[in-house]
Amino acid sequence: MNQTYIIIIVCILLAIFAVWREIIRANKRNLWLRLAAVLFAIGALACIILPVSYSSITDSVNGKQAVLLTDGFNADSISRNDTVVTLSKSIAKTYPKAKLINGLQDITNAKPAYVSVKILGFGLGEDELKQLDSLPVDFNSPKPPQGIPSVNWNTRLKAGETLTVQGRYNNPSNNVINLVLKGLGTTLDSATIPTGGATTFDLKAKPKNIGRAVYRLLAISGKDTISNDGIPLEVLDTRPLNVLILANTPDFENKFLKDWLTVNHYGVALRSMISKDKYSQEFANVPQQSLGTLTSALLSKFDAVFATLDVLKTLKPAEAGALKQQVLQKGTGVIVRADSTTHSGHWLQQNFSLGRSANTGQVATAFKIQGGNNLTSKLLVDPYFIAAKNDIQPLLTDPQGRLIAGVTLQGAGREIFTVLNNTHNWMLSGNEKDYTAYWSLLISKAAKVVPVNSQWVVKTAVPYVNGHVKVQLSTSVANPQLKINAEKVSVIQQPDMPFQYIADYWPAHAGWQQVQQGSDAPQWFYIYPQTEWQSLKRLNLSDDTWQYAMQHRPKSVTKQIQHKVAIAVSKTYFYVLLLLAFSYLWAEAKFSR
Repeated sequence: MNQTYIIIIVCILLAIFAVWREIIRANKRNLWLRLAAVLFAIGALACIILPVSYSSITDSVNGKQAVLLTDGFNADSISRNDTVVTLSKSIAKTYPKAKLINGLQDITNAKPAYVSVKILGFGLGEDELKQLDSLPVDFNSPKPPQGIPSVNWNTRLKAGETLTVQGRYNNPSNNVINLVLKGLGTTLDSATIPTGGATTFDLKAKPKNIGRAVYRLLAISGKDTISNDGIPLEVLDTRPLNVLILANTPDFENKFLKDWLTVNHYGVALRSMISKDKYSQEFANVPQQSLGTLTSALLSKFDAVFATLDVLKTLKPAEAGALKQQVLQKGTGVIVRADSTTHSGHWLQQNFSLGRSANTGQVATAFKIQGGNNLTSKLLVDPYFIAAKNDIQPLLTDPQGRLIAGVTLQGAGREIFTVLNNTHNWMLSGNEKDYTAYWSLLISKAAKVVPVNSQWVVKTAVPYVNGHVKVQLSTSVANPQLKINAEKVSVIQQPDMPFQYIADYWPAHAGWQQVQQGSDAPQWFYIYPQTEWQSLKRLNLSDDTWQYAMQHRPKSVTKQIQHKVAIAVSKTYFYVLLLLAFSYLWAEAKFSR
């Protein structure tokens, strides 16, 4: 409930109690005067606690404009006759001409009123701009500061996945900048930023830790550290995935995959056909069970199924139906190796048509794996590729950008289609790194997604301590109960999207914050100290101010105009009224006996 309403309700209850006490009082002398004094006293007390204001019409002096100085202002932009104000004590100290104001209401409630505000520097945040109450703003964005104006990284990773920090660094100085990514006291990657402009960077590392950590991104010029910003991340210790391999005949591709899955602690079951309705079965890291007939119950125990397309085409109707149901309705993933068919009506090839390059035979080709910077070692492969479509996400491409492996949605599950049939040659030639990167990506993309009741995201670009942070919760739960650091936080349902809720939060300390909806497992997000990501913070201020200025442009006026302002009533009046009421009640009680 709003604090104002709480105070009003308390005062009303107090007034009712006080009136009742006066009515039942034995001495009825001066009853009406005492009732009036009691009500005046309670009313004065409420007005002292609550902000009280009234609307007034004031004249705007023709062309009068306030100049508001913010961080990064250029003193050369200030004219001699400007009315200069600032909210910053440090600016007021370094530029004495600027008058330090308590808040933006000193501008909006000024008499005579200002026509507009000229903001110099990087500007104000969204919450501060709202306090201007639609007052027109004149704003010219300053030159981008040195530093990182944009950056992104994957904050939540599964164990074994690669941390990728990408962004842009603006370096207008004459010195080369070294960007260094550090984690747990170790240098993980670095990049050199040349002089004279903005340069993109792409830093990568494979975290060794499990759980939450804060890596550091340092900008170093010579021996000086220009910035040292946090890279918070959380590495999830995921459960081992179970993979079912189906084969018509034993082959090296399946054997090497089964061995690699076993060594890397995946659960794996391999079914190979010996003769009609007879199969050999192998198991590792999963309980042994009959694989003779594929049923929904059996398939539900696996996160992904791997097979060549011709194997899937020859499944018995009941098995094919069980697999299709499990993929489309239950979310089991399927990894399909292409056969010699370029087009077919099979449901697992409908989205994947194959093309053929101009080469007539096999070609030694290197590939680019999604998320990697370098090409793999070469494989001798057939000249086939997958026809690109908008709903297919590339996972593996050749140097010409042609699609070699891709993933698409199949109902509740995901299907991966690949034309590579001999990745085991990477292992035979000692390139285990390429083999591991390829199969780790395919299996993680295909794996069954565990449904969650609620998802949340921090909507504030850079959440700072003591700042306004917006947290968005998406949930199917009615009346969600959101807690941050074990304290309940109110949420507001979005009218256009009833499953989404927004919570406003003002963190009191920097670092990791725990967020939890109801009885769901707690999750975490990070709050930055005010000293970090300064260039990014300044860019966000400029963007917010520029958007406000575009919506509230100053208007040219040639005469006085009337402006409606809210004038705060001085608390002195209410203190005097309270004193008079109490004085009368004291005197009446003393002398009316």
